[in-house]
Amino acid sequence: MEMLLPPVCTKLCHQKPLDLKDDNTEIHCPVTVNPWHMKKAFKVMNELRSQNLLCDVTIVAEDMEIAAHRVVLAACSPYFHAMFTGEMSESRAKRIRIKEVDGWTLRILIDYIYTAEIQVTEENVQVLLPAAGLLQLQDVKRTCCEFLESQLHPVNCLGIRAFADMHACTDLLNKANTYAGKLSLV
Repeated sequence: MEMLLPPVCTKLCHQKPLDLKDDNTEIHCPVTVNPWHMKKAFKVMNELRSQNLLCDVTIVAEDMEIAAHRVVLAACSPYFHAMFTGEMSESRAKRIRIKEVDGWTLRILIDYIYTAEIQVTEENVQVLLPAAGLLQLQDVKRTCCEFLESQLHPVNCLGIRAFADMHACTDLLNKANTYAGKLSLV
């Protein structure tokens, strides 16, 4: 038995089949997936955060205090997921101090968690990459590595190679080694 539903706007929505089985009867129903739903939801959560509404934790680094929602941080960062769902004292704390990251960098990364937007520059890449590694934000770490790869130059390739090695960026390390090898610096 197949149910016929009116066509859905394919420009905004993608459909994938959903098979439901009930007593040897198979029902095939289309499932509509709206790719804008999550973006809209995160936009609203970020607006709530900026107004300090429904926030249940304050992350503190240096003199920077950042209000946030545990569920959002935990959903996007394995570091925060472990912190908030485990038996650590932070799982219940209202204020959590993070000493390993400076305040501005932490703000940039929490903004990224809510917006999926980040600007990697020569000025911030050396603090963003290790902080992204700590918070286990692999997409940010990858973006930092790609940025550094695009900056490889005879003047900095050995420094980038050492930085990549220090932060376990294997692909960047290999590319810096190859770059340095072509210059006969290795």
